[in-house]
Formats: sequence, C-alpha cells, structure tokens
Amino acid sequence: MQPIRTASEITANIIIQPLPQTPLYQKLAKKITELRLLGMPCKDIAKSLNIAKRTVTRAYKFQKILQGGKK
Repeated sequence: MQPIRTASEITANIIIQPLPQTPLYQKLAKKITELRLLGMPCKDIAKSLNIAKRTVTRAYKFQKILQGGKK
C-alpha cells in the first residue's frame, strides 16, 4: 500500500503570465478621432503626439469600428 501524498509533498511549477498591455493606438483612439474630426491631418497628429502616422491611422479605424462604423 502506498502512502497518501499531501500537498506539501507535491512540487508544482506555476507560470504567472503578465497582464496584456493595451496597444498604444487603442489608448489614443478617442483623442486622435477628435483631432481628425476637427480637420487635423494624420501627419500633423502623428507629429504632435510623437507617434508614427500608421499608429494614427490604426487608432482612427479602431475608433470607427467601436462606434459601429465600417473599416
């Protein structure tokens, strides 16, 4: 007959994953959309926020999807 193992006798390795970070374009989406609606070009928004023009484009598209619009 084998002895009953208790929790103290069992080694367990648990990997705790870090929480996923929200992408920058999602954080800035609302502000970028406001600036676009005011007529500011993507290039100027990118320059003023010190980000890439592609990030501005992605943020604007993301916000449109959140509001129920198409890509």
